[in-house]
Amino acid sequence: MVLISFVVFVTCLFLTYALYLISSRGSDKKRALLKERLAEAIRTSAGSSDAEVQLAREELLSEIPWLNRSLVKIEITSRIKRMIDQADLNITVMRLVMFAGIAGALGFLATSMVSPSRLLQLVVGVLAGSFPFLHVMAKRKKRMKRFLQLLPDTLDLMSRGLSAGHAFTEALHMVATEMPEPIASEFRKTYDEQNLGLSLKLALENLVHRMPLLDLRMCVTAILIQRETGGNLSELLEKVAHTIRERFRIQEDLKTLTLSSRWSAWLLCALPIGLAVYMSAMNPTYMEVMWRDPRGHRLLALAAIMQVLGMLMVRKIMQIKI
Repeated sequence: MVLISFVVFVTCLFLTYALYLISSRGSDKKRALLKERLAEAIRTSAGSSDAEVQLAREELLSEIPWLNRSLVKIEITSRIKRMIDQADLNITVMRLVMFAGIAGALGFLATSMVSPSRLLQLVVGVLAGSFPFLHVMAKRKKRMKRFLQLLPDTLDLMSRGLSAGHAFTEALHMVATEMPEPIASEFRKTYDEQNLGLSLKLALENLVHRMPLLDLRMCVTAILIQRETGGNLSELLEKVAHTIRERFRIQEDLKTLTLSSRWSAWLLCALPIGLAVYMSAMNPTYMEVMWRDPRGHRLLALAAIMQVLGMLMVRKIMQIKI
């Protein structure tokens, strides 16, 4: 009975996760259609003197209008929406919360079939409900890492364009057309914003807001200072690109020097889990009280919480900022 409940839980959880991945997959056809309609609207307005085109950025948090109006008033939903946009996922906040709630409910119900401990049920439910958010955070982190890797080459391209006599806005357009994703789409938004009437300072600040990276903020700050004080912008971009590459080199050297220490830390974190699995396999009666007795369930839940906190502390210690 326990095995059947576990199989049903895993099946439902994977089906929910698969449905979430399908719904969060970006629709290239819709985006291409939107760009085509926007370009047609701009061409139409350009041919008519009294025609007006209103370009408004709407924050769609839910497909249901009244629910969308209610979610806009909540501050945390705007943060979740920003995280989804930074991950470049085609999913609304309400849909993400809905999938998290379904996964949490499945985890809670499946654990209630196996164990009567409320604490263990809540822990498993929270862990299962956090999977969609962890997926969004992982996609966001991967996209920002890719953006940061392409940033030095982007600055070199802009520097060469400025040295050839192009304007700074034309250098932005070169990045939007010649560089790969995700840096091309973000610079394309910046180019379109300033091209549609927004000041270059606000367009660059919006770029930093969309991609909150220290290297990008340093680059934008240097550009804004140069526009106020003057100087050779091409040479400035080359120096910023060199600084970013040197940071990458130092980070890789630190990873190499601390490799053995990081492996030792993760082995210590995995040791309690491996020891519990080994004892359960070698002597099932020795660990049986932990799986069947309610007090054992509470101890396991407490151990899991302390283990997660310990891993987070180890991960925090191993992060060296340069």
